[in-house]
Amino acid sequence: MNVVEFPIADRPITESQMDKLHSQAFRDLESRICDCVSMAKIAAQAVMNIRTDDRELVFAVAHASEMLDTLKADYYAAYHGKKPLEP
Repeated sequence: MNVVEFPIADRPITESQMDKLHSQAFRDLESRICDCVSMAKIAAQAVMNIRTDDRELVFAVAHASEMLDTLKADYYAAYHGKKPLEP
């Protein structure tokens, strides 16, 4: 069994500090989500342009693009307090 030992904090972390860390991590996701959405759209357009008969490939790429569009919309809704981000 492998056990990872984490270093002990030199001081206790307050709930306020943890909230600040979480909020920064949430904000930092924006550019990465947008990049993924852009790449998925490019992949979907490429798959449509090659006119493949591989229906599973077309479905997977198109569905991934749709899922990322939804993730981006949910992210912005949560960011603006309009919808909680689901786990």
